[in-house]
Amino acid sequence: MFGTDRSAQSSPENTRSLRGIRILADVEPRELALLSAECDWRSYARNDIIFSAGQGGTRGDVVFVVSGVVRLARPTGPAGRISYVDVFAGGQFGETGILGLDDGDLTAIAREDTLIALLPEVRFSELLSRQESVSRALLFQYAKMLRNREAATGAASEAQPGATGAQRVYAELLALAEPRAQGDARGGLIVPRLPRHRELADRLSTTEEVVAGAIAELVRLEIAERDYPGLWIKNEAALRRICESR
Repeated sequence: MFGTDRSAQSSPENTRSLRGIRILADVEPRELALLSAECDWRSYARNDIIFSAGQGGTRGDVVFVVSGVVRLARPTGPAGRISYVDVFAGGQFGETGILGLDDGDLTAIAREDTLIALLPEVRFSELLSRQESVSRALLFQYAKMLRNREAATGAASEAQPGATGAQRVYAELLALAEPRAQGDARGGLIVPRLPRHRELADRLSTTEEVVAGAIAELVRLEIAERDYPGLWIKNEAALRRICESR
């Protein structure tokens, strides 16, 4: 069950397009317009609860984040720890219901003023069967997520013996970093979207203060620089040295 939306207050008709959704990038404009017309469009203000755990999750819909940011929160174990994932404009969630995965324990909160479009799962499933480009984009998205998760887990594991909390943060940043786009004269590595301090702290079994301090120290040493919404690692070699030092 979704929270009360604010569509009557905002979300003019000319903003109701799915052309910014990444997995639909290669869908023909006519098909995209038909999909847009079939969606249930909802607007939320910053910090509005879109739905809470126990309310049925996405309720059989695939949710496209057209603008804004949606934070997904899910309990990860008996200790009560919560994992967080931010879905930015152009992303989607809820499609795993097609695979029989229950999302009833999911909570979704608008991190900014947000516009979402809800497409019934049955319609999305039919789209996957007809549009190879959508299936391919979805598989690529999952493969990238899995690769990043494995890299992050491996880096954190390698840094674990005798490592400080700050060094675990540095290892995680290296795992998340990617080479800058070809032709970018600045060089170095880029973390395209830096996770929030709380998310990093939960992932690395440390505190938000340690995460904040570690990143601030990199900026102070001119090893890194904030490049919103990411982090520019200007000196990879120096970061590796402090990550590995004992």
